[in-house]
Amino acid sequence: MIVLDRKVLGGDYTEFIGADNRLIGRAAGEWAVKRLAELPAVKAGRRARVVELEGLMTSIPAQDRGGGFHAALRGKPIDIVSAADMKWLEPVARAEMESALAVQPTIDLVFAHNDPGAHGAYLAAQAAGREHEMLFIGIDGLPQEGRVYVKQGWLGATFEYPTGGREAVENALKILGGERVPKDVILKSRVFTAENLDRGGEELP
Repeated sequence: MIVLDRKVLGGDYTEFIGADNRLIGRAAGEWAVKRLAELPAVKAGRRARVVELEGLMTSIPAQDRGGGFHAALRGKPIDIVSAADMKWLEPVARAEMESALAVQPTIDLVFAHNDPGAHGAYLAAQAAGREHEMLFIGIDGLPQEGRVYVKQGWLGATFEYPTGGREAVENALKILGGERVPKDVILKSRVFTAENLDRGGEELP
């Protein structure tokens, strides 16, 4: 059995193929830390204010993405002023962002655990006339979704979670042919921003 994308508890599988969600979350956090430090209000001493829109928090990917992000923010002058489980769904993310906007007069950055969530948050902020007050970042980096949002200027960055389809097919054929395959195949990820999008993004270390 090949487990694709979402890691499971235990080791009762032939091979797992996917990226490192904790590393991706941490990279998103490090990007956020750097950009927030550049804000004039933060330079003047105000703590940065972040909204986090979580994936389904009973799932391992959401836990790892959130955990990595929080690790990068630890000890920095940054507060998560609102966090909500948007269950990976854009309409839920939009509704949760509307709630955050209603009670938070200042938001500097929105981190969503996937790009549909980040897009939903952007649309909510746009409807409130506040989209230019904050940065938006998401995870997935699909060509027809997150990368388009970056190109449109809606997202400051998207962090790729590679689909692994090609690797799954190749390794399934190897297994059927009696070959041994690695227990875990960790795929490389990339970050896409307006500055590097045309160059194909930048690989995460």
